[in-house]
Amino acid sequence: MRRDDSETEQPTAGDRGGSFSPGGDVADRDRAAQAADLRAPVSLQRDVDVETAGWIALALEVVFGWFGILGLGHAYAGNLVLGVGLFLGWLVALGLLTLLTAVSLGLAVCVTVPVWIAVPVVSGLLARRTMLASGTSGSWGRAAAFGAAGCGALLLLACLVVAGLTSLGIGLSGLTQ
Repeated sequence: MRRDDSETEQPTAGDRGGSFSPGGDVADRDRAAQAADLRAPVSLQRDVDVETAGWIALALEVVFGWFGILGLGHAYAGNLVLGVGLFLGWLVALGLLTLLTAVSLGLAVCVTVPVWIAVPVVSGLLARRTMLASGTSGSWGRAAAFGAAGCGALLLLACLVVAGLTSLGIGLSGLTQ
């Protein structure tokens, strides 16, 4: 059976009201296609932004975690309370691991180094997952404030440790002579 050519005829540029198909107007379809074209890059851009923010959260968490400021990636992701908890817990864990290493005369390094490397990586992956699940971009202001507070806390802790050791008569003067 042969199709009728009038059913498959395509409208030309000069046609204003011709039908593509029995279901709609050419102008309506053109407007819908243009609207879809305009919306697609915005949706794609948002997905890229969220994906990028997830990788940023992971990088912040891993790099700063290795330097003792674990939780920065979670603060960037919007979980400030979790970030503070991770920071304080990480300081306690690093202190205990250092004490364990000193007491065991260095044998605990076999445990300390892998923990020091792995915990920030795992926490960074969780921060990235949080970012992707929330679908939002991170906050650089919150990350900067958290990083500054973390650096200040580490400096304060270092000063307290040096002051405590000095008061016990264990000074650093023997190292400089």
